[in-house]
Amino acid sequence: MRMGGLASGMDTEQIMRDLMRAERMPVDNMVKQRQVVEWQMDAYREVNRKFNEFRNKMVDQFILTSANLSAKRVTSSNSSLVSATASASSGNVSLRISQVKELARAESNFSADRISGEEKVDTSKALKDQKFDQPIVWKDGAVKTETIRTSSATTSVSFAQGNVNNLKENAEVDTVVKVNGKEFEVVQGEPGENQVKVDYQTGTLSFANTIASGAQVSVTFIEQSETEKYTTSSIITFDRDGKEVKDTFVIKDSETLSQVFQKVNRSNVGVSIFYDEHNDGVSATRKETGINNKNGGNEMVFGDGFFKEVLKLKENYQVVNEEGEPETRSNVQAAKNAVFTINGMATERQTNTFTIDGVTITLRGETVGNEEVSLSVSTDTDKVFDTIKGFVDQYNELLDFVNGKLTEERYRDYKPLTDEERDAISEKEAERWDERAQSGMLRNDRMIQSVMDRMRTDIYGMVSNNLGSDYNQLSAIGITTSRDYNERGKLEINEDRLRQAIERDPAGVAAIFNSDGPTSGEKGIIRRMRETLTSGIDSISGRAGGMGGKVANHQFTLGREIESINTRITNFERRLQQVEDRYWRQFTAMEKAMQQANAQAESLFAQLYGGQ
Repeated sequence: MRMGGLASGMDTEQIMRDLMRAERMPVDNMVKQRQVVEWQMDAYREVNRKFNEFRNKMVDQFILTSANLSAKRVTSSNSSLVSATASASSGNVSLRISQVKELARAESNFSADRISGEEKVDTSKALKDQKFDQPIVWKDGAVKTETIRTSSATTSVSFAQGNVNNLKENAEVDTVVKVNGKEFEVVQGEPGENQVKVDYQTGTLSFANTIASGAQVSVTFIEQSETEKYTTSSIITFDRDGKEVKDTFVIKDSETLSQVFQKVNRSNVGVSIFYDEHNDGVSATRKETGINNKNGGNEMVFGDGFFKEVLKLKENYQVVNEEGEPETRSNVQAAKNAVFTINGMATERQTNTFTIDGVTITLRGETVGNEEVSLSVSTDTDKVFDTIKGFVDQYNELLDFVNGKLTEERYRDYKPLTDEERDAISEKEAERWDERAQSGMLRNDRMIQSVMDRMRTDIYGMVSNNLGSDYNQLSAIGITTSRDYNERGKLEINEDRLRQAIERDPAGVAAIFNSDGPTSGEKGIIRRMRETLTSGIDSISGRAGGMGGKVANHQFTLGREIESINTRITNFERRLQQVEDRYWRQFTAMEKAMQQANAQAESLFAQLYGGQ
């Protein structure tokens, strides 16, 4: 029970606040101390973020994309006929392209005649509801497909195909097995290369060679059905090595023509197919240009049934000419290789874009007569210069930021404000106070200064390489330290000297930045600085956390200091509560004593003067 001045008439509450304000001064000081540590932690982390950003930019620009320092450009005398790009590994060469007799093209095929019956087909309706000029030969059966993802490397894969008694007779005839989209031939006996044995009794696929872990195996098989129908047809193409690529399509009567085309377009055979309503025909084109079939046949071979008869994608067909005689014709536009001459040597390519010694050439048109296109490869001085200038600008920007933190004035008289102190001043005054109070948190910090000193050593040190280059440090290519003391070590570029060095020895210039070796002297300045920054970031994280998984206070120095202050504050708050309780007990006792004294005085007064 607390008595607040009932007997004494004193403002006990105000007296207690004044007393406890004095008692709380050590706690307020600890809170301010904690705030300063938190500001220091934030300042360290801000510097660490800048270090990390700079490190990542260097890695991206100089190590992951090392071509930026060895960039090449190609000048074409007629880019409308021949254009080119060059990789960093290409030499500064000259190429002459002439006698471009043919450009590479893909084989295409289109329907030999109209495919529709009385009415044009609708690609969005089910095939069973369509009337084709040549009817689809359907088979009875329900098409089932199961896809299995292998969990480990194996030669045997199990599939839960359902009731074996429900399989269509001779189901293996129309069974299709694919691994990662590649079709395997289904056989009865032991499988060989690119073959698979299907055991429907056990639901097992047996391969001759091991199927890799994570492979996608699909099995399409046929079950008995009197209501569902299907048909099959295949497409064969050839890869760049001339090897046959086959895909068998199991087509359900409920599918649309568009769905069939989607299957073909997604298939590994590499064929693009569509229906043209105007001509009432189908166009099929090989996605790969050039001649891939080494036997000299067609690049696309359409199987009997749906593709050849229904869609009429035939190699040859018979017509009666104007003279009334039978004539064999073809709607196939044959594939061609690009045929041209380079530096006087006649050659061919399967594509119009190809690479020779790091130079990627694209043929865009055929030449006429003795017309010749010259390609000149040279160092892309502008791109290399811009890359190096970008590094210098980023380094100077980092230097500005860090030096600003290291030299920022520290106003020690400006302590963090308590809530009570903040309420007593205006918002603008509080902002100005906070700005002064947070200033200089990292002034002359040895840890950060050490990182900057090591980076300067990394930059100015010589770089040993085995190129025999005259360029082995930044000053040799026109990059030096500013003579202005106020710039505090900023880099300056002599543009003429840097461009001259790039044009004279681009490999030597690149080596200064990104060469590698077992010793520091053999490492380029980017690799040195990356190691220095990594070490510095780890050290700062050990002090202020925020990176490297150090997020909990107990994992870094300042965090542990904050935890220690929090513990001290908690303990002191407990003591303050005890002090406050003691004060209240004392005031309450005083009030009770005064109340008793007042009561006694009133009683005495009544006895003395009550009878008058």
